[in-house]
Parts: sequence; C-alpha cells; structure tokens
Amino acid sequence: MSKIKKNLWRHVLQLGVIAVIAGFILKVFFGGAPADVEAYCPFGGLQSLVTYLNSNTLACSMSIVQIMMGVTLAIGVILFSKLFCGYLCPLGTVTEWMAVLRKKMKININITTGSIVDKILRAIKYILLFWIFYMTISSSELFCKNFDPYYAIATGFKGELTAWMALISIVCLFLGNLFINMFWCKYICPLGALSNVFKFTLTFLGLLILSLILGYFGLPMQWYWLLGASCVIGYIFEIVYHESKVFPLLHITRDDEKCNHCGLCSKKCPQQIDVANLKVVKDIDCTLCGECMGSCNKNALQINRKPAFRWLPAILVVVLFFVGLWMGTHWELPTIDERWGDPAKLEHLESFERDGMRTVKCFGSSKAFAARMKNVPGVYGVTTYVNRFAVVVYYDPSETSKEKVENAMFTPVKRKLNTPPAGVEQVKIVTLGVEKLFDQMDVTFLGNIIREKEGFYGIQTEYDCPVRVKLFMDINKPIDKKELRSIVETREFEMPVHGGGVKKIECDYELVNISNQVDTIGRQAFLEMMFPATKSRFQIALKKYGEDAATAVYEMPYPGLDKPLVQRQVPYLGSFLSTQDGVMEFATALNGDIPVIRITYVKEVLDDDKIWEILQTPKWKIHYTNGTTKEIDATLTFKTPGKTVK
Repeated sequence: MSKIKKNLWRHVLQLGVIAVIAGFILKVFFGGAPADVEAYCPFGGLQSLVTYLNSNTLACSMSIVQIMMGVTLAIGVILFSKLFCGYLCPLGTVTEWMAVLRKKMKININITTGSIVDKILRAIKYILLFWIFYMTISSSELFCKNFDPYYAIATGFKGELTAWMALISIVCLFLGNLFINMFWCKYICPLGALSNVFKFTLTFLGLLILSLILGYFGLPMQWYWLLGASCVIGYIFEIVYHESKVFPLLHITRDDEKCNHCGLCSKKCPQQIDVANLKVVKDIDCTLCGECMGSCNKNALQINRKPAFRWLPAILVVVLFFVGLWMGTHWELPTIDERWGDPAKLEHLESFERDGMRTVKCFGSSKAFAARMKNVPGVYGVTTYVNRFAVVVYYDPSETSKEKVENAMFTPVKRKLNTPPAGVEQVKIVTLGVEKLFDQMDVTFLGNIIREKEGFYGIQTEYDCPVRVKLFMDINKPIDKKELRSIVETREFEMPVHGGGVKKIECDYELVNISNQVDTIGRQAFLEMMFPATKSRFQIALKKYGEDAATAVYEMPYPGLDKPLVQRQVPYLGSFLSTQDGVMEFATALNGDIPVIRITYVKEVLDDDKIWEILQTPKWKIHYTNGTTKEIDATLTFKTPGKTVK
C-alpha cells in the first residue's frame, strides 16, 4: 500500500483505464453491443495518419481524434518519454501485474538484458511493427485489429478480428508474461517498437529528410523502404546502445550524495533497469513510470534533478490526452479524397456537401460510393468524412446540376414492415415530404419506428426535395397528422441488433408536408411490389446441358426471406448453387403470401432428395466478382424440405 501511495497518481490512471475496459466487457457480457474500444487508440491513429499521408485515404472507422491521440503520443515520447506505456496502456498494466503474480508463484526464468536471447527476442516487435504498418497502408484497414489482445477482450471477441491470431496474442500476453518478466512490452509490443523509434528522434528525422531529398531529385523512396529502414535502425540502436541520446528531454536522475546504495530502486523497476548504478537513466525501456522514485527513502532520485517534477509525468499524461482530444474536435481528415477525368476540368468544378449519408461509413463503403459516382455524367470527384457521415461531390456545372447529381446519389427504398391481415383487400397509400431522409439507412431506421405502430404495412421512398415518402396503411386507419408527425420526428429509438441486444439510434427527420391525395393498392399487389424477387441463370450449366434440357423446378418455402438480414445472404446462396452440377437457375419469389426459393434443375442429374442434400451442405464454395473463390460457412439454414412443383 505504501508503494501505491508514493506513486499514487500513476496507479489511479492505470486502474481508471482498466475500470473503463472492464465496463466495456461487462456491457458485452450482458448483451450490449460492443463498445468503440478504438475511440482513443493512439497506435491505430498513427497507422491511419501514415496511410492518409501515403494514399490520401483514412483507415476505416478511424477518426481525427484517434489520429491526434497518435500525434500527441509521438510528441510525448520524443519530448518526455514513453508515458503512454507507463501510465495508460492496459497491456502494460497487465504485464506488470503478471510480474507480481510471477514472483508470488516463484517462477524464476530470467533473460538478462543484452544477452543473445534478449537481442533476438527484441527483433520480434520490430518485425510485427513493419508487418502491421505494411498491411494497414496496403489495405487502408487497421490490420492490428486481427490480433490485438486488448481489442479482442474489450469487444468480447465480437470485433473485426481473426480468432486464431487473437488467441495467440492473448497466450503471449498472459503466459509469456507469467514466465518471462515484461515479456509483452520488451519483445512483442509493436507500439513499444514504434516508441523506441521515436526515442531515436534525430535518426528518424534524418531518414525523413533523406527521403524528401531523394524525392526532390526524382528518386523517391517508397514508403516501405522508409518503414523498413526505421525498423532495422531502431532495432540495431536498441541492441547496440540500449539507450537514447538526445531525446527524450526528461530522465530519472540519481544524486550520488543522497543515495545510500540500498539497491531498492533497481529491485522495484518493472523493466529491471539497474537504476542504482546509473546517474542518468536513458535506458530504452524506461517509461518514466516513477516506481524507482517511489521506492527511494532518501529522495535521491528525481526527474532532471528537480524535486518539483515528481508528479510531472502523470500531469503530462493528462494534459497530452486532453490536448489530443481538443485537437481532434477542431480538425478533420477525409476518409477518401479523389478526383478523376480531364485535369483541365478539375480547376473549374463546383461542389456541394451532403450530410446524413449513413451508408458511407468506412473506407470500403467510401470507395463504393466513389465508384458509383464515377458513372454519373459531369461528376469528377468525391470526398468522404465517415465519422460524420458526410460526402462532398465535385461536378462540372456546364454538364450537370446539383439536383441531377443528388438524384443520381439517391437510392429509392421499398420495405414491407408488416403483412396485411388475410381479410384485407385494399391498402391505403399516404404520401409525405420528409427532410433529412436522404440515405437508405435512414429509411431502415424510420421503418423500424413505424413498424411498431398499429396499422402500418410498408414504406417506400422516391427522390424529391423534400424526399417523397409513401406510407402503406390499413384502409380503415384514419390519417392522424399529429400521429404522423410524432412518428417521423422521433428523436431516439432502440433498434435490435444482430446477435442480440439493442442499439440506440438518434434521428433528426423533419415532416415538411402531408399530401391531401390518398391512393390505394390491392393487398397482393402490395406484397409482390414489396418482395425483393431475384433470378439468376447459370451460364456454365446452360452451356453444358443446353437450353432444351429436360428441367424441373424445386420450390421450398422460406418464411422471412424478405427480411434485410436474410436478403444479404441470398447472393451467397445463388453463388453456391451455381457451382452445383445440374442446377440451371435460382430464383426467389412469392407464392401467395409465402416467400419461396425456386431451383430449376436438370432432371437426369438431380431430384428432390439430392437438392435437399445440397442445401444441407455446411460449407459453401463462393465465386466473387473479382474472380477469386472462397469456401465459407453456410450463411442460411434450411429446416423444411421443398418439392418439385413443375
């Protein structure tokens, strides 16, 4: 307890971070959605920043806040020390706790600093650093999420991770630290490697200046050479010198006159640095954690020989965090920023910004949006900001107009919310004008609000200003304008999420007008209009068996086939069936009220039993549009066999 009191604020910060992460885990355990555990991740922010500088794209889900946290981490390491490692990093805290457990269990495996084994193991974190940055920059997706033990545990293994990679990392974190002191921090942590590179500041800056000079003379240094050189030089400097030279500016200093040479400071150092025999601690592993100062009863250890600096590291940690947070709220970086077409035209483009584009939510969806806009006449560029769901579109006013571009951006949506009762013959259609309902995801949200109200069967949107919304209602339900306004202008609701739990959704839709014209549609016509029917003919089978082959149609009921979550799996089913010998065609349709799957097959090759056997296959072979093939787990399950109907 006395040790904690002497270094109180460090332990407060460490325990505070662990408590927040524990809250994330408990939230997932009790059915909540995984928290945004990357919200303040400096390592992810630095990866995103380098990706942006290299390719003008921002890694998916990364925000300017995370980038600024990465920038402040780099500044903190260069000027002060590896403060994040010593005060905030949850993996660093766990590593220290495992060292305490290791001592209690009397596990005495020691790797001497500077030994051959120590030098070889220290290379691992630099190899991981290069690999992570190479994969992230190449794909604009944070590769470290695949195996980051913090990310895996904090999300309850529900994040975007690779299970076997994450399990290996967790084993390294817990078992590695149990048997070898500070195993994770010294040998595995890629952020530790990057922090060490920052400690060798002048060398790192020299590499950057060299790359700029080479680029100026027409000999650009590819980013991976710069990255590789930084990792190699950082590793060599670490094992040869094992200490920084000029930077950082803060160091633990020892007053030899006050020191009684008890050796307690060396014993208490988590990194096993021999503080007792150093006048100035410049060791590469030092995080300025202050445990040595807390153990000294003679006040012989200080920071830069100034007693007033005793709590400076903890204060700097808090200040740097809030500086990063402040900068993150005052700057913005786009996820993608692309132009195309004739360079001469790019100087005369006009632009407009459209917010509320909830479907443009990551790098992948940003690229998909850009690809779509490239096909719009007169459009020559887009910029996306996924953290606020906004896009900027650049167009030539001599070729098109803002209204035409917005019309091309708009995706009409129709969605059945509830099935009209069997006795209903007609459905009433009421038309609304709604602002801030431009994105198809917003239609999903509004549909979820409406479906809980009695007497509503469907929703359909069409482009207009404001957006034209058609509500399909019970023929006997009165048109209550007050009720419609309260529904459309709902500001928050809870939406069920896949896998259980709910997610709070905030909305800001505005009801502008309600048309006086009321239309009707027949019940069956409504159901057929709302059903997302599909049909695919398989060319390989057609070439093999010919158009005149004797075929039959296998029909299988599949309730819920029109639900969005199921609909997303239908293309995979179609791709899988296209690989099965004898399958000529795949379709989804309505048979009365019942959604069905229809499989057209060659009678001499297949029959009902064989088709049912195919549908029970646990693994599906899928062909992707880029020409690749992959085997995946079956994404749909079939419980009720169908039969041949014709």
